[in-house]
Amino acid sequence: MSGIPEIRSEYSESFKRINVGGIFGGIAPSGIEVSIYSEERRIDKVLETEPLSSNRMTVKRTVEVELVIDPMQMKSIHKWLESKIKEYETVFGHIPSPEEVESRGRRKAEGV
Repeated sequence: MSGIPEIRSEYSESFKRINVGGIFGGIAPSGIEVSIYSEERRIDKVLETEPLSSNRMTVKRTVEVELVIDPMQMKSIHKWLESKIKEYETVFGHIPSPEEVESRGRRKAEGV
């Protein structure tokens, strides 16, 4: 016997899939505290106008979960996420940074 315990995994009864719209948080003595939120575009006010007015669209943000992540797990998550980004870009191509997207938008708006 190797002394390694058998590991069994299962989904929690409260398991749910979240489409992450964003993340915010900060450091704490225990590591970091992170809130994950989802976003939903609401078009009900758009549909109430005649003609349809897309500038009446609203965004609903819902804080879905808060995570408390200790420093060791912060490093572990960083390493894992970095490897997944590299793997994704190898298969699907470059993921632009938010700054790149913003810069493209400014250039397009300026007609460059």
